[in-house]
Amino acid sequence: MKTDELLELLDIESPDEFEYFEHLAELLECPEEISHEAFCEILQDVEQKTLTELLETYFEDLLVGIPDEATDFYTLILNIRQSLLGLSLSAAGSDQRRFFADELFRFRLWYVFDSAVYCKSKIAGSASSFPVIEALALYRLEKLGEQAHEYDFSEALSYPLDEYSVSFPYSVEEGEVDEASIDEEEDDDNTLIDKILPVIDGEYAEEEDDDAAVPSWE
Repeated sequence: MKTDELLELLDIESPDEFEYFEHLAELLECPEEISHEAFCEILQDVEQKTLTELLETYFEDLLVGIPDEATDFYTLILNIRQSLLGLSLSAAGSDQRRFFADELFRFRLWYVFDSAVYCKSKIAGSASSFPVIEALALYRLEKLGEQAHEYDFSEALSYPLDEYSVSFPYSVEEGEVDEASIDEEEDDDNTLIDKILPVIDGEYAEEEDDDAAVPSWE
């Protein structure tokens, strides 16, 4: 799916009209293949604050639809959410926005196509494998009275989270990158060596040895 087709799918005329929850949900959940370039182009001109708020709302909705016993998977989604929100909030320039779009595209591929969750019917006993998005949809239907299943998310836990994509301190309450935490980390690094009176290992070792009292064992 190219950009023109994607705009038509989202029912908007240009990327700057991308502003509602439904737009992000449609973009992430579309069962058809979306080209990487079209995906990135759609997100390139979306207002940073709007995109972050939509992303936070989407993941909040996703998290409440995870089975209670799937604690490891819940933690994984929390980490993915943290990573993407941090990247979104830091995507002020075009290069940073492109990197964020790359990571969100990678999440979409895993979420809709590449992941595997094993769902076993508690009544029929039959088991099938579904992508994460379909397994969570099945669980939501279960809560509405449909057939119950057992869910095995173990194969879906291998989502690769790069260190650089989870290094942004994100405050859920404040809805922003915690710059104070970043500054504090930088200050801690800077205080390891006193710029005025640097202490080098071994510089005073000889003096300390001379002054130290030698114990007598007699």
